[in-house]
Amino acid sequence: MTQNIAPLMMGLRSQTLGQDERDFMAKVRPASAIVFARNIATPEQTRELTAALAEVLPGKVPLVAVDQEGGRVQRLTFGGRLPAAGVFGAWHDADSAAALEAVRLCALLLAAQLRDVGATWMLAPVLDVRHAETHGIIGDRAFHNAPAVVAKLAAAYVEGIGQGGCLPCMKHAPGHGRATADSHKELPKVCAPEDALRTDMQPFAALAPTMPFAMTAHVCFDAWDDKPATCSPKVLAMMRRDWNFGGLIVADDLGMEALAGDYLQRGHAALGAGCDMVIASFSKIMHGMAGTVFDEETYRAFVEGYDLPPLNDRAAAYLDNLTLPPAPQPEQVEVARARLRALWDDGAGRMGYSFPS
Repeated sequence: MTQNIAPLMMGLRSQTLGQDERDFMAKVRPASAIVFARNIATPEQTRELTAALAEVLPGKVPLVAVDQEGGRVQRLTFGGRLPAAGVFGAWHDADSAAALEAVRLCALLLAAQLRDVGATWMLAPVLDVRHAETHGIIGDRAFHNAPAVVAKLAAAYVEGIGQGGCLPCMKHAPGHGRATADSHKELPKVCAPEDALRTDMQPFAALAPTMPFAMTAHVCFDAWDDKPATCSPKVLAMMRRDWNFGGLIVADDLGMEALAGDYLQRGHAALGAGCDMVIASFSKIMHGMAGTVFDEETYRAFVEGYDLPPLNDRAAAYLDNLTLPPAPQPEQVEVARARLRALWDDGAGRMGYSFPS
């Protein structure tokens, strides 16, 4: 079993791997790295960056992660922009079969963009159930307002991620849809009763038994705890027990102001509560966008004071057994793109939705 791995998904400063970053990663051996828009210039440069990361990341599968949902959240666009999840929910109401095929193809194309430049881990799908009060930070990133429809669309989307050659991650567990605040800026507090929360959990419970990763929500659910779910032993244990989830729980970005303390204090709180890994993106949140500007001061403090415990044995064994789906052939990608556009023109296009350019 691979040992002495840091329970860390690490953000990077720029479009190349700096020597100080390389040295720190060689020392602590983070389980993963995350690539943001600030790290991306051209396909060739991105391939060089991911190749450098593959040299220092432990494990047989180099876990290079990207937020790649489609719509507003699509970091890699070399293969073209693709629609947001909410479009497929509206489409499903009109033609469920076409929408399910289209969302699978969309996810395949999103994942293929990652594999083409050496990334392997697609931080999607979003399984949050949309409500009237859902904050805009989620908005059309959510598929639908009906849990059963979210589950169906997300299952097809996950199938597409695998066909595109990547690993998926369901988020934001146990559900961000009732939050009325942006967790990048403050701690959302949800006062809904437990039966409503359990309804929102249904898509997670449906997909959990076969999902390798789940990302937490920095949201406080007062029916369960006075802490955000990320730092709540009760909520995290419930997710494992009630969903039959055996994969790894990843705490959403430590830099979000929903959490208290500095990065390391937040990391200890999440890992102590039962998360397997934490995301340290070192991002300054500007104009509502994550990952645009690197926070040098926070990075320095984190590196100099680093004291997180190693990845737990169960999680390390899980990573040892991970396998990566094969990358699609170029002709498969072209066929998928042509089929998605044909479906779109006959479906979502006729409903008034414009295909992203």
